[in-house]
Amino acid sequence: MMNSNRTIQISLELSDEQLVAISESIQVIACECPSYLIRLLQEVRSFWHYTNECIERFPEDVETHKFLSGRAKDMELLLSSTILEFLEKENLLDPNNQLNLDKLAQRTHELVLGNKLVC
Repeated sequence: MMNSNRTIQISLELSDEQLVAISESIQVIACECPSYLIRLLQEVRSFWHYTNECIERFPEDVETHKFLSGRAKDMELLLSSTILEFLEKENLLDPNNQLNLDKLAQRTHELVLGNKLVC
C-alpha cells in the first residue's frame, strides 16, 4: 500500500505539468478515458497557440483567427471542467481540491487488477 504525499492542487487552470502528472498516474490499458481527455485538452491548447500565431502572420485574417482563438479557449474551459468533474465524481479530490497522485495510481492499479473498469 502506498503512503505518499505526492499531491497537486486542482483547479480549472490546469497547467501542462499537472496534466502530465495526472496522465502518468492513470496509465491504464483497459480504460483510457481520463488520458484521452487530457490529450484533447493539450491539443486544444496547442491549437489556441497556433491561432494566436496566425493572428500575427496573417493580418488579413485577424477576425477569423480571433474567432478561432476564442472558440479554442471555450473548448479548453469545457475540457478542464470535465476533467475536474471527473476527479470529483471519482472521489479523488480532498476538500481543498488536492489530488493525491499516488492514490490515483493505486486506485487505477486496483481497478485493473480487479477488472472493475466499466469503460
